[in-house]
Amino acid sequence: MTLIFKNMNAFFFSIYAAVIKVFKGEELQPNELYCLNENTRWLLRTDMGFFIKEYFQNQILTKGLSIILDEIQKHEGERQLFVLAQVWDRFFTEILPTLQAILYPLQGQELTVRQMTLLGFRDMVLLKLSLGDLLCKNLSLIPASITQMLLVLQGIQESRGPSKQYCQLESLVALVVKPYLWNCRHASCTEQSATRAQVSHPEIRITHHISEGSLLSPVVEQEGEMYFEQVGNLRRHSVTNAHSDIKLLPNYGSD
Repeated sequence: MTLIFKNMNAFFFSIYAAVIKVFKGEELQPNELYCLNENTRWLLRTDMGFFIKEYFQNQILTKGLSIILDEIQKHEGERQLFVLAQVWDRFFTEILPTLQAILYPLQGQELTVRQMTLLGFRDMVLLKLSLGDLLCKNLSLIPASITQMLLVLQGIQESRGPSKQYCQLESLVALVVKPYLWNCRHASCTEQSATRAQVSHPEIRITHHISEGSLLSPVVEQEGEMYFEQVGNLRRHSVTNAHSDIKLLPNYGSD
C-alpha cells in the first residue's frame, strides 16, 4: 500500500513538473511524453483517477497560467497588447497542443483538456487584464492574433450555457468585430449568469465587410499525439492565423 501511494505521488508530480516546464517554454525530453501518458493511464486505473481532472484544472493549470499572466503584466499600455499577442501565439500553437498530448488519456471527460485550458486562459489570464481599455485606445493597432484569440475563446461553449465570464468576453469581441451579434440575450451579465441554464445557443451568422488583407485563415486543429508525430521536438515559430466557429461573410450591401 505504501508503494502504491509513493507511485501516485511520483506520477502526480511528474505530470505537474512537465506541464509547468511547458508553460515556461521548455521542451519535453525524449520519451518523456510516452512516460507521462503511461503515468496518467496508471492513475486513471486507481481510486484517485477521478482526481486527475480536478488536479489539472485547479492546481497545475492555475500555476501555469499565473506564469503567463505575470509575463504579460510586466508591460503596460500598447506594449502589453503586443506582448499578449505574442504570448497567445505561443500558447495556442505550442503550449495547448503539448498539454493535449501529455494528458491525452483524459479525453472523453465532460470538458476536454483543450476546453479546460482555453477556459482557464480566458478566466485566469485574459479577464485579469484591462483589455477593454487597451482595445478602445488602440483600435487601429490591434494585432490579428488578438482577434484570433477572442474568436477562438468565444467559440468555447460551456455545458451550462453562457456564464458571466463568457458575457465579459463577448463585450471584448464586440470591440473588434463590428457589427457583432451577441450570444448573451440579456444586457446584464449578472442576469445572464443567473439564467444560464435556460439559455439556448442559436446559430449565428455575422455580416461584416472586410478587406482581403484582414481575412484570417482557418486554423487546422492538431490532436496532441498527432502534433508531436508531425513536429517532434521542433518548435513551431510560424504564427497560426485565426479560427472561429463564427462565419464572417462579406456584406455587399442591399440591391
